[in-house]
Amino acid sequence: MTLSLILLIAGLLATPSRYTSVDVEINWNGSEKETAVCYRAIAGDDGRFLRVTRNFDPEYMEIEVLNSTYGFPGHPRSVPEWAVDTLTGSEGWPRAVVIAFPGLRPGMTIEWTFRVRERGHLAESGLFYTYIADNEPDTITISCPDVDNLSVGSTGFTETTGRNRRYFSSLDKDYREIWLSTAADWGEVRDILLESSDLSAMETPPDLREAAIEAGAAGALPRMRVSRGRILITESMQLLPFPGGDAGFAVRSLQEILDSRRATPIEAATLLSAMCRVMSIEAPVIPATNIIPLVPSPIGFFRAFIFVDGELEEPSEYLSPAGWVDTPDTLHLLLPGGTLAEMPPPEESERCMETWDISPSSGVFSLSIQTQGGFDRELRRKLAGMDTYEALLNISDWFRSSGIYFYPESIQLSDLFDLTEPAWIIVDGIIPPTGDNWIETAPSLNWNREGIITRDYVNVEYGNNVISR
Repeated sequence: MTLSLILLIAGLLATPSRYTSVDVEINWNGSEKETAVCYRAIAGDDGRFLRVTRNFDPEYMEIEVLNSTYGFPGHPRSVPEWAVDTLTGSEGWPRAVVIAFPGLRPGMTIEWTFRVRERGHLAESGLFYTYIADNEPDTITISCPDVDNLSVGSTGFTETTGRNRRYFSSLDKDYREIWLSTAADWGEVRDILLESSDLSAMETPPDLREAAIEAGAAGALPRMRVSRGRILITESMQLLPFPGGDAGFAVRSLQEILDSRRATPIEAATLLSAMCRVMSIEAPVIPATNIIPLVPSPIGFFRAFIFVDGELEEPSEYLSPAGWVDTPDTLHLLLPGGTLAEMPPPEESERCMETWDISPSSGVFSLSIQTQGGFDRELRRKLAGMDTYEALLNISDWFRSSGIYFYPESIQLSDLFDLTEPAWIIVDGIIPPTGDNWIETAPSLNWNREGIITRDYVNVEYGNNVISR
């Protein structure tokens, strides 16, 4: 038997690790939530359960391991103490409890239980819990107290009650989802998420006034002032990833945020909203989520926008410096008044026009780019905020990555911070020495999106993607 055949058979016989069951027990006393989650699994050849982790926020949460055993069926053994540890990330977030399973072998059964105690604003505001699973584990059971005003939204679960508790059991291995929430409506959810933000936004420290004056110094239209304020925040502060839980929507005082030069998404949005208020522009903070909640719940919200002049701005480094949302995932926004809306709005026209004016006899070219939709956003992100030298270097890199061997020498730009007009650029430069058929492929820029791209070639003959004099 050949080695390749042996490897093929081994690959076919390999078995993946898999969860067999998850049991969740939730308790809530009106101010503290305690959740015990017991996992059971079978180890496969992929080493998936060599170690398991549970992240937590030490400011609002306590976590402990109640049990951890593994072994072949009928022969369980406890995980040694040295194989359970707490790892600390930078500045205390995130932390994680880690359980390692030394000597784990395929076919072994594994069981471990985490107990998490949560205090803080979310736990004090209600009982909230969400579980979303695909094909695994085999079975899921969830129990919680039968508290007043508990709303349940579920797919693939059956419910029973007894002894002042409610029990939910999965029906099969298809997609399963359950949401538990004591929030009365989306208005209450918004109040829970933005209570800290609303309090901080009422402040007007001196540094905030100075930032607002800098943003509005050009005396531009309100939309331009908002955009400049947004860029001022994203370029002068370290924007942190969404920390989750209570920390995700806890907002420090505006002066603390300004002094630390770092902000979470909700803090950056709150700062921008307050800056707009100083400039006499109303711009409330809007939380966003990418999962459709089955009942009103504060769980799952992880981004924050401001709502100004009927449009949205997100103070995020990932979208800087353009102010539009450009994501394949649909976002759901919690608007003022407690309305859950869908974002993005109807798609813009995705168009781009490249005009290449080429003069082989004089050895120069001029490229004009007009954009709409996603092309507009991409152009802004490539070049906004750069000086002329930096922009030329960026354009040169863009040319090289597109296989274009023209040399840019000068550039003209629209105001890429002004979102009221489409972005455009004009690039002038020199071309290589010319012959009769002096270039095999017509110049064209590589864009990171699909759409309608129109290209015109002026002062040269163009056919079959070949330019000739």
